[in-house]
Amino acid sequence: MFALNNLDSLLELFFDGVIITDRDGMIVKVNTAYQKIAGKTADELIGKDIRSTVGIRLHSNESSTMRVLQERRPVTIMQRSTSDSGYKEYMTTGMPMFNEQNEIEFVVNCVRDMTELNELKQHLSRAEQMNQNYLEEIKTLKQQQEHENGLVIHSKVMLDVKEAATKVASVDSPVMLRGESGVGKEVIAKYIHHRSKRAKGAFIKVNCGAIPASLMESEFFGYETGAFTGANKEGKPGFFELADKGTLFLDEIGDMPLDLQVKLLRVLEEQEFRRVGGVKTIRSDVRIIAATNQDLEEMVEQKAFRKDLYYRLQVYPILIPPLRERKEEIPFFIEHFLQRYQEKNAIQIQITQEAIHVLCQYDWPGNIRELINVMERMAISCANGEILPDHLPRELFGNLGKIIPKTFGEEVELFELQGMQRALALHKSTRKAASALQMSQPTFVRKMKLYEAKYRNDPNTDQ
Repeated sequence: MFALNNLDSLLELFFDGVIITDRDGMIVKVNTAYQKIAGKTADELIGKDIRSTVGIRLHSNESSTMRVLQERRPVTIMQRSTSDSGYKEYMTTGMPMFNEQNEIEFVVNCVRDMTELNELKQHLSRAEQMNQNYLEEIKTLKQQQEHENGLVIHSKVMLDVKEAATKVASVDSPVMLRGESGVGKEVIAKYIHHRSKRAKGAFIKVNCGAIPASLMESEFFGYETGAFTGANKEGKPGFFELADKGTLFLDEIGDMPLDLQVKLLRVLEEQEFRRVGGVKTIRSDVRIIAATNQDLEEMVEQKAFRKDLYYRLQVYPILIPPLRERKEEIPFFIEHFLQRYQEKNAIQIQITQEAIHVLCQYDWPGNIRELINVMERMAISCANGEILPDHLPRELFGNLGKIIPKTFGEEVELFELQGMQRALALHKSTRKAASALQMSQPTFVRKMKLYEAKYRNDPNTDQ
């Protein structure tokens, strides 16, 4: 028989509540911590049956003491109760104490109040979730910022393009980007994607003119094992599967064969498809952005492009103007390219105002793509890290004297006047125009009067 009289001082050392019962489930000892948990004194507890409601009022009838007596082993259970102080949750661990005859003499239960710990865990979980949400928002904003950094917009026409792209980004409607090759259709498509609710999904670009007609169906819809000779033995997902919950950018849509146009239309309308050689129907949750530099209306008339698909994709058309119609942006494209080139190659590259002036006179039939290629070519060929007019490709610019009929100083003045006139037309006031060009308003007004008087009859100025 275990002596319990000397346990009082020992039990008071426990932070957890301790309650000891005999083999019949009668309470024989409790410490102060358990009295506080139960809300009763030792006199009210000792001598009572643990199965009564004299202790903690539990929501379940499960008793750790009774399980220890039945199973003859340590038992840990979670218990919930309602007290005057509110909802509580406890972890109770019961330990058997055996006598010399290997009979259970007493059951010692340690009761720990888990309420505060669980609340702390919940607070921590919520904090972690909030932190994760913040990280996701920061990631999304960073993606948007990185993508917007690829947009070089310093003209009214491109501000209109950006506004249209921003409006359509918030909905799932198909978008048709129109414009010449190299104007930046892919940049606008990515801008729409990164500002949409699908920003966390994939952005899959497909050049419809670069895929052999015989492989288009399998590339778009994927294929199952053994679908055709030479196929991957494990099968392969197509563009629609890869872009699920994201955006599928169909560049050069006018080059898509008619038979595939039919299947594309069916997917857009039914939002489902099957892999080549498969029987399972796959749901498609994809946002379509198409792009072309072709005259689709003429192709529809010639029956080279399906009319029903044309209207399905032409829900929200955006026309991106060629670079020759927004030449005021050329200096900013040059600055943007040089900054990226320097960061990528860890070298310093500068360009003279004379070279910038000549580049601004060219019409750039290849648009921004051609400008970037020429800039990279000049950056490689220039000496001492400075791009001069002499570094311009002669097959494009020929004799510089034919491009600059006036003195160079006059051409620089004329170029500055054109930029000031465009800024004034865009911002509607001399104060805002001067601020955009980073000059004071008095200087802006003085130069405008001087240059307009000097070049009043020049056909390149806005009269």
